[in-house]
Amino acid sequence: MKKLLLTALALMVMVAAGAQTVKEDIEASQKRVAELKKLTAKAPKACGIAEFDNYAKKVNEVAQLVINNNDAISEYYYRQLGLNKEGKEDASVQKPAMEEWLALGVAIGDEAVKMKNVKESADAAAKKLQALSDEAKSASNPMAKAKAAKQAKTGTDIIAYSADAMNILVEESAAQTKIIAQLIDAVKNGKAL
Repeated sequence: MKKLLLTALALMVMVAAGAQTVKEDIEASQKRVAELKKLTAKAPKACGIAEFDNYAKKVNEVAQLVINNNDAISEYYYRQLGLNKEGKEDASVQKPAMEEWLALGVAIGDEAVKMKNVKESADAAAKKLQALSDEAKSASNPMAKAKAAKQAKTGTDIIAYSADAMNILVEESAAQTKIIAQLIDAVKNGKAL
């Protein structure tokens, strides 16, 4: 597993050659994560419809994982440079061990697995939304029609939020994969960051 991960990371490093510096990539990543944090702070509340609630929950779980991995990348990067969180030199700071870097790479790889689960939840939410929309159009009872329309509106809001979050998550996860590959390569080969 580690060999496969290292091979994949090495290939990504080759593709990323000539791109921005690691520091610039990390700064761009931090901006995306700040945007993600703002978005998740406004996440819709649970509505009681399992398909919608499950979808939003899985999106939020991936978002939290991406945020945590972003924090770890920044921390490890500064520690590797012998800097504290404020970016000041600190002799007491220990550089991360290669095992820590690899574990972070695995955690970032887990983002893709969790995103696959989100895709499955998205499909279920979309089917439920379609069923509610159909019910809102075809129900003969005005109360049932209104209830279905209200639930469809709630589902639409949750799906829109989740889609916005996933756009950021996909971009950020790809960026984190690139960053960790560059960092592992630099640490492994004694290259300057």
